[in-house]
Amino acid sequence: MLHDLNHLEGKKFCVVFVKVIDESAGKVELQALHGRASIEAEKLRCYTPEGVCFAVPNSALPNILPNDGTELLKDAEYFVLVKLDPNIEFMGQS
Repeated sequence: MLHDLNHLEGKKFCVVFVKVIDESAGKVELQALHGRASIEAEKLRCYTPEGVCFAVPNSALPNILPNDGTELLKDAEYFVLVKLDPNIEFMGQS
């Protein structure tokens, strides 16, 4: 494993999904998934209170940061930004 993730186990965690709408204008859409971090088989997963599980892509692991006070992060201790393909819809959207 390239990144030591053990310090994240059980921490309040926020995965912020970023979808670039217009790169030249810097326009993006964000959606946050709040839950608890879990390290399983050397992979980082985030479990929400509702039971939703999201596996954080390995490409995003170097971008894990402590909460910087941004309102979107709420009470998460750590967060990570995950870039979505523009053709993928956010959860709960159709």
